[in-house]
Order: sequence, then structure tokens, then C-alpha cells
Amino acid sequence: MNTINRFIVWSVVTAYVVYAFTLNTAAAVFTPAIEASLHATSVQATIAVMMFMVGFALMQIPAGYLLDRYSARVVVSAGVFLLAVGNFLIAFSSSLTLFALGNLIQGVGASFSFIAAAVLIGQWFKSEHFPILFGITQLLSCALAGYLHYVFAMSIVATSWSSLYFNLCYVGFSLFVLSLIFIKNPPNIDREHPLSLSASLKTICWNPQLWLCSGALATSFGVLLAYASFWYSKVHGQIGVTLHDSMVVSGLIFLGLGVGTPLVGYLSNLMQSRKKVTAVSLLLGVMFLITGIYLPDSLSTNQLLVQVIAFLIGVTLSGSMLFFTMINEIFQPEVKGVAISVSNAAAFLFNSFLLYLPYCLTSTAEFHATLWVLPLFVVISLIMLVFIRESYPTVIEA
Repeated sequence: MNTINRFIVWSVVTAYVVYAFTLNTAAAVFTPAIEASLHATSVQATIAVMMFMVGFALMQIPAGYLLDRYSARVVVSAGVFLLAVGNFLIAFSSSLTLFALGNLIQGVGASFSFIAAAVLIGQWFKSEHFPILFGITQLLSCALAGYLHYVFAMSIVATSWSSLYFNLCYVGFSLFVLSLIFIKNPPNIDREHPLSLSASLKTICWNPQLWLCSGALATSFGVLLAYASFWYSKVHGQIGVTLHDSMVVSGLIFLGLGVGTPLVGYLSNLMQSRKKVTAVSLLLGVMFLITGIYLPDSLSTNQLLVQVIAFLIGVTLSGSMLFFTMINEIFQPEVKGVAISVSNAAAFLFNSFLLYLPYCLTSTAEFHATLWVLPLFVVISLIMLVFIRESYPTVIEA
């Protein structure tokens, strides 16, 4: 029964991650229609959509602490409920202000999803299962969100964006009910002597491993996010790739991330080392990233080659996700949520920083004069990895 319970918990929290990731990235499909419907300029609509990220960023560390401190059923259900409520407000938005508010509430609700998956997988499963199941969660969120975006793009031709958001409300409130019924902590979780937020932060911040893991995660996973969500389009714009083909490339990078995350987790169990697999993965990632950015003009017209390289960038740089596994294994259960949330916030903030840094380095718009910083930061991540201690358990629980 315990085995059934743990997989039910994993399934529901994974559905939460998929739902949150789908809503997070749906704006790319809906924004043009929303601009026309709400009579907003591109800048106004972009700012309103960015409120999702504001809510998401503000709640990262509080979300981790709440998951450490209180019942997962209460915290996860509240997060799902806020996500669905924000979705509901957007569906009925008649003004840009209400649309922005809906995005802000969605962002707050979504902030719990990724951390909740990491915390609950760490609580319910053995250490060697964490990177694989966490990786499968990542795979499903990338693959299903990509498929749903295709469905949205096809559907919006025949129906309104508000109708699509309204249909997503049903999903959100159904998931809320499932969370109330099935999400729970395992019975061995002790909360008789809970830490305050300041005590949790003090505990983890005095551990240099947190800063090393957070820095290495930010300079590898943050680079992957920045390239896959933004800079790839600049690269392809320079070589004349169509918008459709460019979006396919982005999708393949995220698909590679989803496929690679459980794969590197499995290999790290096989090798009984997190560091070795991470090092090889990121080293290959640097090579494929450089190839993708600086592919010669004579080869850049070969779309199959470009797509294969994009997929391999995602697969190899997915090794950065093992830093979450290291954090899960390094820190005690009572502070894992806060530790993971701090590292995730670092990756998120560094990703935002990388969207602007290349522009600050040079006035030219040529990608080869600016994007050398991306592989450079992955190399920095590899250097930091040297000082991170091996976290793989020397004795696997029976």
C-alpha cells in the first residue's frame, strides 16, 4: 500500500508541475490574440504576462519553507488552488489590469510546483530513485507542455483565448480536488520541532555546499534556459532560419532536457557518482552549445543537423539538473525545501540576468560577438563542480 501511495503522490505532484509549466509558457501562444482582444500594445501585454514571473520569483523561498514547515496536503492544494483561481481570472479578463492580476496569482500558485515535486519525491522515495523520478517529472512537463501548446495554436484559430483558459480552469480545480485527497507527507516526517524561516536560512547559508551547488546550477541550468527560451532565436535570425523552424529548435532543446534528466539520473546511479556524470554531461554540453551557436554558414542551412544539435544541447546540459539531486542528498529533511528553493531562485535570477548581459558587452547585434558568455559560464559551472563534495550515498537503503 505504501508503494501505491508514493506513486499516487508522485503522479499528482507531477500533474501539478505539468499544469504550472503549461500555463507559464502558454502566453507565447495566446499573447497576439490577447493584445487584440484587450486593445493592448505589445509592451503592455508583455508587462502583464511578466507578472506571472513576478509572483513566481517572490514566492520561491517562502514556498520552500512552507513545504518544510507545514503539511504538504495543505501547501500543495493551496498552490494548485491559486493557480486555478489565477487561470479563472484570466479567462474572464475584460481589462489589462485583471489580466495582469490573474497572471500574478498564477505565478504565486506555480511557485510551489517544482519545489513540491522535489521535496515530496525526496520524502517518499530512496535517494537513488530521486534523479530518475524527478527527471521523468521534467520530461513529462516539457513534452506535454509542448504538445498542449501545439493543440492551443491549432484551437485558437477556431475559438477564443478566453474559452481555452476557461477549459483549463476545469483542469486546475479538478487537480485541486485530487491534491486534497491524495497529497500527503510520509508518516515518518517529524515536525515536532520545526525551524523558523530565519533558522532554516541560517542553517543552509552557513553551508558552503549550498552556494557552490546554487552557483553551479545557475551557471549551467540558467544558461540552458536563457538559450532555449531566448537566445536561440537571435542565432537563427542571423542565419535566416524561419520562425517556424526556430520554434521547432526551441522545442527540441526542451525535449532534450526532458529526455536527458532521467537519463543522467540513471547513469549517476549506475556510476555511483553524481559529480562524474555531471562533469561529463556539462563538458559535452559546452561542446554542443558552442557548435549550435557557431555552426558554419555552410552547415547552418541543414535543418536536420541544426535540430539534432539542438536536441543534444538539451540532453547534455540536462546534467545540470543533478545539482538538485546533490542538494536533496546533502541537506537534512527539515531544510530541503528551503535549500532547493534558494538554488532554484538563483537559477531563475541568473537566467534573467543572461537575457541582458550579452547586450551589455558589445554594441553589435552579431551573435558571435556576444554569446561566447554562455559556454563560458558552463565552464565556470564545471570549475565550481570540482569543489562540490560527492553526495551519492555510500550505503544505499535496503
